[in-house]
Amino acid sequence: MPTGRIKYYNFDKGFGFIAQDSSDADVFLHSSAIKQPEYEELRVGQRVKYNIVEGEKGLVAQNVEVLLTPTERRWLRQGKAIIPRGYSGFPGQHQDQFLGNERTTFSEETAGSKPFRGHRDRGGSMATSKPTAKPRSQPIPPRGFDTAETSTQDVKEQTSKQLSFGDLYILKQINFETPMFFALPDDVQLPATVLEMTLSRLTLNSNGNERHVAKTDVKYCYKDVDAERVQAAIDIDAEVKAQQLTQLTSDADACELDTEAVQRARRSKAVIQITLREGEIFRGTIDWVSPYEIKLILANGAKVVIFCHAVYALSLN
Repeated sequence: MPTGRIKYYNFDKGFGFIAQDSSDADVFLHSSAIKQPEYEELRVGQRVKYNIVEGEKGLVAQNVEVLLTPTERRWLRQGKAIIPRGYSGFPGQHQDQFLGNERTTFSEETAGSKPFRGHRDRGGSMATSKPTAKPRSQPIPPRGFDTAETSTQDVKEQTSKQLSFGDLYILKQINFETPMFFALPDDVQLPATVLEMTLSRLTLNSNGNERHVAKTDVKYCYKDVDAERVQAAIDIDAEVKAQQLTQLTSDADACELDTEAVQRARRSKAVIQITLREGEIFRGTIDWVSPYEIKLILANGAKVVIFCHAVYALSLN
C-alpha cells in the first residue's frame, strides 16, 4: 500500500490531504476513510498507509490506516495523546495546518501569548550574503487535486494557527522531557530540559534550576545523546570569531536565505556549510528548514537545530 504523511487536516470538517512518499501528487482524505475510528486526534505529520482511487477532482484515499509504533498503540489504549514522530506539535494544539517546508506559511502572534501555545515573532529571517526584506510566502494548494474555493478559504483561515517546525520540535521535547544542550553566546553550553515555550523565550530546567532564556540568545541546540558527536563535528572560523560579533538584535537587518536553493539542497541531500556569528562551522545535510531554524544531520549522524539569527554565512556545495 502507498504511504505518506498528513499534510493538511481540518478536524472540524473531517477532510484533509496526504503528501505521498512516492509522488508529488497529493491525495484527498475524508475522515470516513480512516480505518481506526478510535484514533480521534489525527494530526499534521502523522504517517499513514492507504489505497488510492481516482475521484472526480483527483486522487482520493481509501482504507486509511494510521501507522503507529507498538509504544504509540499502547499509549492509545491507555487514552494518552500521541505526537506524530518528527513533525507534530503538542497534543491538542493546532490540528488545522499544512505540512511541507516549501509550502508552509507561518503567522505572527502577540507578545502576550501563553507558554508553549504560541510561536515566534522575531524580526530576523534566514541568512545569506546580503540583507533583504522579503514577505513570507503564501501556502500553495496541494498538487494533483483541484480544490474548491471553499476549501482554499478554509486553508487560508487556518494558517493563522500555524507553528514553525522549530516550535513543533521544541514542543515535542517538552512532552518527552528530552535532555538537551542549548548553545548560548560566549561559548556557553547549557544542559537543560525545556519546561515551557512562549513566542519569545524558553523556560529551561538546568541542573534543578529554572532559567528563562530568550530565543534570540540561543545559537543552536541538540539532544544530550548527540552531545559528543556534535562537539566533535564543530570547526571554528578564526577570522569570524575574531570579529566578536554580537547576536542580532530585533532592529538589525537580518540576511535573507535563498529559500529555493536551500529546499533543493534538502531534497537532493546536498551537504551545506553554516558558519555562525561566533565562528562555529557546521557541515551536514538538511533535515528540515523553517523561517527561524535549520536542522542539520551532520556527517557523523548527530543532529543539531541551528537558529537562523545566529548565522553568519551559509554556503551550498
